[in-house]
Formats: sequence, structure tokens, C-alpha cells
Amino acid sequence: MSWDVIRVVAITFVVAGHVTGGAALIPDIEPYPVSLRVPFGTFTLLVLSGYFMGPTLRKLRPGRWLHSRLARVLPAYLVAMLVTFLVLRIVAPVFNGEEEGPWYLPGAGDLVRNLLLVHEWTGNMHRRIDASYWTLPVQVAAFCGVALLCWYWRRRWRHRLQPAVVVWGVIGVSAASPVLSGVAQVVPTATGLYFAHLFAAGAAIWLWSQRRLAGPNLAAVLAAVLGMQLFRSSEPQWLIVACLGAMLGLMCLAARGPDWDRVLGLLRRPISWLAGISFGIYLVHQKLGYVVARVLTGMEIEPWWLRMALVLTAIVLAAWALTVLVERPLYRLLGPSAQPAPAAGVRPADIADIADVADVTDATEVTGTGDRSRDSAGDGAHDAPDDTPGDGVVRTRG
Repeated sequence: MSWDVIRVVAITFVVAGHVTGGAALIPDIEPYPVSLRVPFGTFTLLVLSGYFMGPTLRKLRPGRWLHSRLARVLPAYLVAMLVTFLVLRIVAPVFNGEEEGPWYLPGAGDLVRNLLLVHEWTGNMHRRIDASYWTLPVQVAAFCGVALLCWYWRRRWRHRLQPAVVVWGVIGVSAASPVLSGVAQVVPTATGLYFAHLFAAGAAIWLWSQRRLAGPNLAAVLAAVLGMQLFRSSEPQWLIVACLGAMLGLMCLAARGPDWDRVLGLLRRPISWLAGISFGIYLVHQKLGYVVARVLTGMEIEPWWLRMALVLTAIVLAAWALTVLVERPLYRLLGPSAQPAPAAGVRPADIADIADVADVTDATEVTGTGDRSRDSAGDGAHDAPDDTPGDGVVRTRG
């Protein structure tokens, strides 16, 4: 239950930032009197994804593991993206009216780029089907990179390099990635290298939980990761980094401490249920949530808390439908046919991928997307909500 709690907290802050804060940036959506924009949720989901790469890779060949990851993430993303595209094609002209309005009308080019997961290469955050989808190419790049690294490790490096060396190497690559902006500004973020340290942090926590990484080394890794997050924005975002640090601390407690069901036992079922649909929540909450908010504003639904409750209800119901009707059945259809027995000490729930970005994901917590907190960004033609990547690689994403 510990990991479900962490995932639910992360996806809650992602959704809250967009529903209460991001929607206020869209001119024709009535803002709420409360706003909770502390963008660290998506970063947390990426760290979770890095953590659970460890137990899932232990018993699977790299190719089979990659197959499993892609079968879990891509079908739900593609369906959610196509639905969002079609909805925007219908409602954007209505919302904008005769004049050019704030709602971006995606075209065939946007659809193709999102299908091929190259939408981050445009560098234009004001023209997106859904700005939260920045985490999907990052996730897929991480999956491919880890599978390749694991394959090579098992053949060449197993007896030459300690896992800690690999973790620090990944952090070093991430730290140096802004240099690639000299080739093209979007290269560090579009390739996912800019966020590799978050996956490394998750892997380090897992290695520590298996007694394969010393405590001081883990502390140094997490300090380095938080330091990179702090200084990757034009102004240090102390609150965001402090919240991310608190989440990393909770992950360490969950990794080597007792399960939290003794404290939160009465909430086990709702928490587990929300965690199970968290990837779907990540995929549908932002742009489709804005559409629902815009419709309710047009209907003059009052008071504000009723509008917010209806938006959140619509998001949860859509996420549940996406999970039950798309993600789970297509994973059973497209995923690996046989499941190996879990290793000793690894819970079956972990092997079943408690945490993808998206299993979030979540995408996911995607996912969808932790946290790129930017100085500014864009969703559609608006300033981007917190965890939408900005045009500059020096911005914090979350």
C-alpha cells in the first residue's frame, strides 16, 4: 500500500495544479478562488518509474521487459491522444467562434507527431494536442535506454562495474545534457536525457533497498538530483524541490520500512483503486479536463466548488473507462504471454508494475507526466501549467 499512497499523492498534485491553476490561465474558463500549483507530481512519477525498473528487470530478459513496458503504456496513450484530438477538432472551433481564440485546433501534423512520439521536437509548447504528453517520449526513451543498458551490462559490465557507477554515470549524462542545446534547443528535453537523473534516483533507491548501494552513496545521489532540480530554473524553486525531497524520503521509507496499511488500512481500497487508474488520470486530466471546465463555465454552473467537483468526477470516470476498457485488456492481448515467477523478496504487485509514469502511469504521474515546473510554458495557446515543458531546457519540469 505504501507505493499506492505515494502514487496517489503525486497524481493528486499533478491534477490539482492543472485543474485549479492551469485552467485559470485560459481566458474563457472561470477561475477558482483556490489554486494549488506546486508542480512536483510528474517528477515523482518518473522517479517511481525508475524505482520499479529494478524489480521488473530482475526476472525478465531486456527485450521481453521492453515489450512489457511498451504494451503497458502505448495503447492507452494512443487511444487517449486520439480521443483528445477528435474532441478538440470538434469543440475548438465552437469555443473560439469566428475569431482566432485561445483554443488550439490541432491538425494532421500534430496527430502524426504524437503518433510517432516526436511532438517534443517541435519546440513549440503553444501548439500541442495535450501538453501533459511530454512524458510519453521521455518514458519510452528511458525504457529503450534501460533495456539496452541492461542487455550490455549482463554481457560485458557485470563483473567490471558496480551498479553505483552506472547510476552516477546516468546522473552525469543528465547534468551535461544542456550542452546539447547548442545543437538544437530541444535536444536535451526531446531525447529525455534532461530527465535521466530522475530515473537514476529511483534506481538508486531500489539498489539501496536491496543492500546493493550504501546509505551515504544514496544520500549523495538524492542530494545531487535535488540540486539539479533546484538550479535548473532561472530562479531556484525551493518549495517544489522541498516537496520532491519529501517524496524521495517517503520512497525510502516505503522501500525498506514496513507497509503503511497499519496506519492507512481503512483507506486501502480507495487508495488502491485510484492508484490503479492513475495512468489513465494522467492521460485525460489536462486538456479534456479543460474542455469540461469550459463547457461548465458556458453553462454558468455555480458555485465554484460544484464546477470543480464535476470536472474531477469527469476526469476520474474517463480515467476508469480508459483503464478498464483499453489499458488492461490491450496489455493482456499485446503483453508477454507468460509471466515468470517473482524473485524472492519481490512482491507480485511490484512485478505487475506498480509504478510506470505513467502507470503511472502515469505517463502515468505520467504520467504523465512529476514535475517540470517552468517559469512559463504553454498548453494550447495559453501559458503552460506547471508540469508542461517550457521552450528552454533550463526550466524545471514537473
